[in-house]
Amino acid sequence: MEKIESKENELDLEWIQLIQEARNLGIEIEEIREFLSSQKETETERLL
Repeated sequence: MEKIESKENELDLEWIQLIQEARNLGIEIEEIREFLSSQKETETERLL
């Protein structure tokens, strides 16, 4: 269980870093959400 929590914390830190880098580049959170949403839709369509 601790290993899972550790991995989740590691992933959380990576997401925080990515969001901070995106903000430094002038990318808004909403743009990130839209991009991730479009990628998820594309992946779902590909699987069907």
